[in-house]
Amino acid sequence: MANVFAIIVFAFLGGSGRYLVGQALPAAAGFPWATILINLIGSGLLAWLSHAKRLTARWPEAVTVGLGVGGVGAFTTFSTFSVDAVRLVSEQRWLAAISYVLITVIGGMICSALGVWIARHWWSFHLEEK
Repeated sequence: MANVFAIIVFAFLGGSGRYLVGQALPAAAGFPWATILINLIGSGLLAWLSHAKRLTARWPEAVTVGLGVGGVGAFTTFSTFSVDAVRLVSEQRWLAAISYVLITVIGGMICSALGVWIARHWWSFHLEEK
């Protein structure tokens, strides 16, 4: 039950964060910059979280599950990405649609790799010093 409660709390925070980023960064010329930023940040965070075992091993399971499933899950948005991509195609904005998909997918993979690298190298180094 603690896991479910943590998911609820962190989902509230993640969803609120997504909304605030969307409000702060409106779509310029109909291009969904906020959704790209949200999904890139979320990709890096989830990869970091899932690989920062030395750090997260010290946390209660509910915190790790709450952050990953609730927080990052509610912050990121694959459904909005899909709807935006279909909208750009339906408007025959081919270059924008292709750019959006490539930036999101390749950028998400790069951010995930960076999150893993940070978890394995930078955090490990600093945790071993203490």
